[in-house]
Amino acid sequence: MKRLFLFIFFISFINFVKAQVLQGKIIDELTGAGIPFVSVGILGTNSATVSNESGDFVLRVTNYPAKLRCSHVSYLLADLILNESQASLVVKLKPASITLNEVTIDPYKGQRLVRAALEKAKGFASINFYANAFYRQLTTVNNKPSQIYELFYDLQWTTRRVQGWVAKQSRFAESNEEVAFSMSNQSYLTFLYSGYLLPEKGGKFVSLVTLADYEISIDKYIEQENQKIAVVTCKYKKGNRNTYYVNSIYYIGMDDYGIYRLENSLFNLPMKFSEATPKYPPLATTIATFNGFGRLFPVLESVSTKLNLSLKTGRQNLNTSVSSLLTIFNIDDNLKNQQFETLNRKTQDKSVIESIRYDAAFWRNNPIVKQTTLEGSFIKMMESKSAFGTMTNP
Repeated sequence: MKRLFLFIFFISFINFVKAQVLQGKIIDELTGAGIPFVSVGILGTNSATVSNESGDFVLRVTNYPAKLRCSHVSYLLADLILNESQASLVVKLKPASITLNEVTIDPYKGQRLVRAALEKAKGFASINFYANAFYRQLTTVNNKPSQIYELFYDLQWTTRRVQGWVAKQSRFAESNEEVAFSMSNQSYLTFLYSGYLLPEKGGKFVSLVTLADYEISIDKYIEQENQKIAVVTCKYKKGNRNTYYVNSIYYIGMDDYGIYRLENSLFNLPMKFSEATPKYPPLATTIATFNGFGRLFPVLESVSTKLNLSLKTGRQNLNTSVSSLLTIFNIDDNLKNQQFETLNRKTQDKSVIESIRYDAAFWRNNPIVKQTTLEGSFIKMMESKSAFGTMTNP
């Protein structure tokens, strides 16, 4: 029995040693620029991530050799074989061919394509999808970082929206500058736009019942190896400063009607400010990406959000920016065997953070999504002040 135990321990130790963190960067083959929101995963596993706004990514690899797949709707698919000697790499993606949409006598082609895509999403709306997710949000005031918020959670999602979540690990830190801005339920804002394919209420969104309210046109086609991807623009016809509305750009498969990317511009968000007056209506943009490999329908893999506010408090002007990236890094149907918290506007992030014991070792060993330069420098400064693990200013 002792020998058996030692043998099992030895095998487990070897597997642990073989696992390593792979750091990489995805760049455009022609320009050399980093490509954001590239899906990066190990084939044959549920391990995946997306590149950040600089094109950087971090991924844990447990077995070698491994096949790494990198995909982006505007680039050709790239598969690479990894060996144990690789701890970092640069992946060059070749842009897919673009065909500009020609003037056609069929002005409703784009509308029919969006309708078909939304009807397909509705057909799968009853299917739950469970995953491990990571979220990082950075707030800047007058171009200076002021607050960082990070959260690991389990997620329940359908093609309608996020259905529920369970917080696992969380940390928060903010500077002690006199000028500050904070959103008390930023997690809700993120969840609200996490793959919001079938909106039911709250503003003017593209939906199966509002298509006639939008000017819809096909801008171009992306020539992927397996099918064409149509880029369809939807502009609300009656937008004004008193209406909360959304303009959208859909990336839709011409053969399978799957939605692979959705870009939203949100105007006149109904937000309340207790201590500041907005100089202009808030503007938010979101980019959601969906992965369709080996699935009947594309599932959510990332959501990037940016919220820009110009506020006035007293005699001070505050130019505030809140940017975030939600990343799904593991798909696991076994996660359904737990109690998920329903999406709730009243969720207070402070309460969520304080309900979880801060584990410094956990954060040191879980990079998941590589920070941008701005995020990284702010995180290091806050870690040096032991600012994490508390809601009080350092």
